[in-house]
Amino acid sequence: MDEIGYSVDGHIASVQLLRPEKLNAMTDEMYHAIGDAFKQADADPQVRCVVISGSGRAFTSGHDLLEFGERQAWKPWSAERFDNGLETAKPVIAAINGYCLAGGLELALYCDIRICDTTAQFGCPEPRWGILHGYGALRTPGLIGTSDAMRLLLTGEFIDAEEALRIGLVSQVVEPADLISTANEMAAKIAVNSPLAIRLTKELARRGRDMSLADGLRLYQEYSRLSFSSDDAREGTRAFAERRDPEYQG
Repeated sequence: MDEIGYSVDGHIASVQLLRPEKLNAMTDEMYHAIGDAFKQADADPQVRCVVISGSGRAFTSGHDLLEFGERQAWKPWSAERFDNGLETAKPVIAAINGYCLAGGLELALYCDIRICDTTAQFGCPEPRWGILHGYGALRTPGLIGTSDAMRLLLTGEFIDAEEALRIGLVSQVVEPADLISTANEMAAKIAVNSPLAIRLTKELARRGRDMSLADGLRLYQEYSRLSFSSDDAREGTRAFAERRDPEYQG
């Protein structure tokens, strides 16, 4: 669709929200298109990392409330959208500028790494509209701690880039002109590593957060066997011994 852009440059796929006149407010169709873009990246062995960004003055202001208000009945779109619809084995970096609100913050929380520029503002204003902030309420406490998470979730107040960095919501704050290049540089650092090791690491981190320590260690042992017996592991150790850069196939 025209409101979601997708392109590939080397090992990096770029997904961009293209509805700047609405601050990239997302429709259900756009959510599905983002999921399709992630699936396309997943199926492409050339792609090793994904960068998602917004056009214009915002990352995304969240779900389009006009579309939301037209619904005749509740439907369980939030959990399915993030746990299944946007699932991808490739690392995803969010490059955030301007507003990152409501469902837009949920989208950013889904991403593995979040980088923002100095214009970024984050918030969960759903309670002001009589709406539950679903995925964010489930995931934000584990990411930034209960107290800061509840402050965002219950007050509906916005925080700026520096506060987001302080509480661990983002890992880096840069000038607006440097946002995309910084995200692409981060993606390039990921892309030189073993695709298999990266995929297993991401899956272990995501699955392990909902497991007991004992179950997590069992999963680690399973993935460790896969990693150590792989062609990538053999190539990595050969490259180290030969003092050259590895050439991974994944």
